[in-house]
Amino acid sequence: MSNSINPNQEEVRSLLRAVGPGIAVVGLIFTIIGFASFFSAFGGGGPPRLFWCAFVGLPLLGLGMSISKFAFIGAVTRYMAGEVAPVGKDVTNYMVAETKDSIRDVAQAIGEGFNTTDCAQSTSCQKCGADNDATANFCSQCGAPLAKTKRCEKCGEPNDVDARFCDNCGAATV
Repeated sequence: MSNSINPNQEEVRSLLRAVGPGIAVVGLIFTIIGFASFFSAFGGGGPPRLFWCAFVGLPLLGLGMSISKFAFIGAVTRYMAGEVAPVGKDVTNYMVAETKDSIRDVAQAIGEGFNTTDCAQSTSCQKCGADNDATANFCSQCGAPLAKTKRCEKCGEPNDVDARFCDNCGAATV
């Protein structure tokens, strides 16, 4: 416990580990006496004289158990982690081993989808109007250089492909 926030952690834990079970034992004894007095009254021994002990014992038992819970929570948590961590590791290893082929197939399909030309944009040749691949530098029909521009529909001025308005007339480009 060298990283604990409270420098007195060890002392507090030791105190709780002594006080909690001690209070719980005292509460258990009072509870047993109270219920024994209650049930012995049914045998004709008169009214239960020590039944009040149950009303003192039950809260003491609960308090002692609560203190003990805080006193031993670290040990219980470490035990549970020791039981759960190997199972989690096994599940993870199983999932990785059993799904790596599926993941590889999905990744390959995604890569093939990106590499297809069906989805690629095309560029029209300014000279003959033929559609060409967006990455082409020259027209596949007439060999003219493919300008990376588009013409204004209103005045015919060539503009950048991403221009929103014509440089010459100011008309909105599509």
